[in-house]
Amino acid sequence: MTRDPTVVRDEDRAEPLLALLEGQHLDAVPVVHLDGQLLGVVTRRSLQRLLRSGSAIETTDRGGARNLLVRDVMDTRTVWVEPSDDLDTVVRQMTRYRVRSIPVVERAGRRRRLVGMVSRADLLGGAKPPRPA
Repeated sequence: MTRDPTVVRDEDRAEPLLALLEGQHLDAVPVVHLDGQLLGVVTRRSLQRLLRSGSAIETTDRGGARNLLVRDVMDTRTVWVEPSDDLDTVVRQMTRYRVRSIPVVERAGRRRRLVGMVSRADLLGGAKPPRPA
């Protein structure tokens, strides 16, 4: 698991995010509120399709892809695991939702505070989600 992963805010611009994802070789980046609550995830694959296909230009107002915000392109499905989840649970969630990276959150009621990300590379390298302290 990567602790303190690279994150973006929902009001950030989407276009520069693709360069960040490609430059850091990330499959996905979590979108968080200022208080660290998980709002969604943006994947490199979906952003590449959107920005490089021209569909963003066709579907947005003047300015095309330059005006897209992260909130316009993020996936808000509730796909995450907790630090106490075992490796089987992590793999099951990633397989079920067909994602290459999954947020690790600590829950408090309905709030989900991001504490890390588990990627496919972590799993292939044998990394396991950490146990709570």
